[in-house]
Amino acid sequence: MLTPQNIKQTIAGKGVDEQLEAIAVMWEEVATDADRALLAAEKGKILWKAGRRGEAISAYEAGAQLDPGGAADLLLSHSRSIMDFFNPDLLNP
Repeated sequence: MLTPQNIKQTIAGKGVDEQLEAIAVMWEEVATDADRALLAAEKGKILWKAGRRGEAISAYEAGAQLDPGGAADLLLSHSRSIMDFFNPDLLNP
């Protein structure tokens, strides 16, 4: 079974594209939805850090469908809250 630590060790020290490729390879090797949900959450984190917000949210949604209530579901909720944030004071300084 995969753990977040195993995934992080595998992608450590790699660029964004290399990390995403490593996630794709691991995706093909795992069989359970729980493991795939972890991989989707990690893929979303990588994409979010790279500024690819839409792709990150899509990855979180995929993970949340595989494991409702899991890490990807929480990350999806947080990312939606961030994207929905509105501060009218910032519009009229």
